[in-house]
Amino acid sequence: MSPVSCAGCGGPDVALCEGCRRRLVPEVVRVDLPGGLPVFAGLVYAFEARGVVLAFKNAGRVRLAETLAPALAAALESCAHHATTDAASAGDGFSADGSLLVVPVPASRRGRRRRGYDPVELVLRRLGLVVGVPVLVPTVRAGGGQKGRDRQQRLRGREGSLRATRDLQGSHVVLVDDVVTTGATLQEARRAVVARGAVVVGAACLAATPLRSATGSP
Repeated sequence: MSPVSCAGCGGPDVALCEGCRRRLVPEVVRVDLPGGLPVFAGLVYAFEARGVVLAFKNAGRVRLAETLAPALAAALESCAHHATTDAASAGDGFSADGSLLVVPVPASRRGRRRRGYDPVELVLRRLGLVVGVPVLVPTVRAGGGQKGRDRQQRLRGREGSLRATRDLQGSHVVLVDDVVTTGATLQEARRAVVARGAVVVGAACLAATPLRSATGSP
């Protein structure tokens, strides 16, 4: 049997120690991307939280989906609250109760082949949000890693990399991703669904990088 270490701190003989588990209690942060897209994240992507997310995404530790699910649930709840409050102030009568379409941002084809699973989809399933026929899919041209690129390079690299698979006219959409860094992937996802008629009310993520995070619930 392979030795087990804590996904957060690397401590021996435990998959996730109690100290790291306590540090994964959701504390929603909000990031506002250019163009007015509000993004809500359940954790700050640093220290133990970063270790756990990386172990989940890149080390095949799929059982951590259950541990990370509360963070995404908190982010989704904050996003829904924002959408309802914003609509009420605008007087358009929109209600988030059962009216929001949750649209996960898909993993790249290369990432899914390497892992054997889609991290975002896995956490959504843990929350009982079963992912059926995907709304967003990578295009043929999608590809190329984003690591090491600045925000403008990431935006250019993502342009045209996603497409919506069906007509979304009249749908109010919440985009869902794992980690928001520059926001390039979410911006591309928004472009793709808006092109098919959707209204994007916000996005929810597991975590946001510290440079993009502003602590505090909406």
